[in-house]
Amino acid sequence: MANPRPLTRAELEEFLPNQRAVRAFEQLFDLIPGELIELLDAINDTTVIAGTADGKANEALAVLTRIADSLDVLASAPIDQRDTFLKGDYVDFPINGPHIQRERRLQWNDDDGTLDVGLYNGSVLQVGQEMMYYAKNTSGAQIDNGTPCMFTGTVGASGKLEFGKAVADGSFPSSYMMGVATQDIANNDFGYVTSFGIVRQVNTTGSPYSETWNDGDLLYFDPATAGTWTKTQPSAPNLHNPVGVVINAATNGTIFVRMSINESLDGLQNVEISSVANNDFLVYNSGNSRWENESAATARSSLGLGSMALESTGASGSFTTTDGKTVTVSNGVITSIV
Repeated sequence: MANPRPLTRAELEEFLPNQRAVRAFEQLFDLIPGELIELLDAINDTTVIAGTADGKANEALAVLTRIADSLDVLASAPIDQRDTFLKGDYVDFPINGPHIQRERRLQWNDDDGTLDVGLYNGSVLQVGQEMMYYAKNTSGAQIDNGTPCMFTGTVGASGKLEFGKAVADGSFPSSYMMGVATQDIANNDFGYVTSFGIVRQVNTTGSPYSETWNDGDLLYFDPATAGTWTKTQPSAPNLHNPVGVVINAATNGTIFVRMSINESLDGLQNVEISSVANNDFLVYNSGNSRWENESAATARSSLGLGSMALESTGASGSFTTTDGKTVTVSNGVITSIV
């Protein structure tokens, strides 16, 4: 007798109650295929050779008994979950697509030479080439893709940050600057802000800011208007460190973002500034091992420069230095040192 065609899993599912039963039935065929064939041969022989029907029926009954015993063993054994998890030393991702972006999907990006991770709302993370915040827009209005952003608070126990449009006029320290929105984010919604990497689909012609941008132009957060750009470097106390570069100047262009936070003088580790006033000096205090600000009068006294108000415009007079030199000043100009 020819071997019968094995049933497919779909065919088994038509008459078996669940996946556990399907798997058990498949394992049955793995364990005792010879006995099943013997059973079918026996049944066939009973219909062809009537003279030996009783003997073949007894043989078939014995085979069925063994099958029943095997089913009891399978029913009590744990199911082999071989089809529920991938195991191996490595995974090779195909180079050629179609690559369709979806949330939670990982695939190879041959153009950037890295893996793409599908994020919420169509955003994509290039592994090793981008850094992002997932934070909440609490600015009171939608923040569009390509908008400079800054930290404004926290959402508490959720572990998320809040953000709004970047204010770069020096009223907030540079450490508050987060990066650039990489998608349109509605008010009170969560979205991604890129602190390092490429932001795409942005108008990089400069026309939204009444400027003309070209490939390679450095960009700054504009202190004149929150959440805007300029290619003209601002002056202090405005934040004036470059945080972006135009990769492709186009209406649907790209910006590379690199949030480099420049320290202010009072943010340096060995400098202590307090109650700063006009015409203060920066002097080193060896007792505290740091630089400190001092008033002009205190600095003059410390240096043995006398009491003449050199900080006053047009001052005249003389003073003696710590090494015994006499300095004469007329209308704010040193006229002699003897």
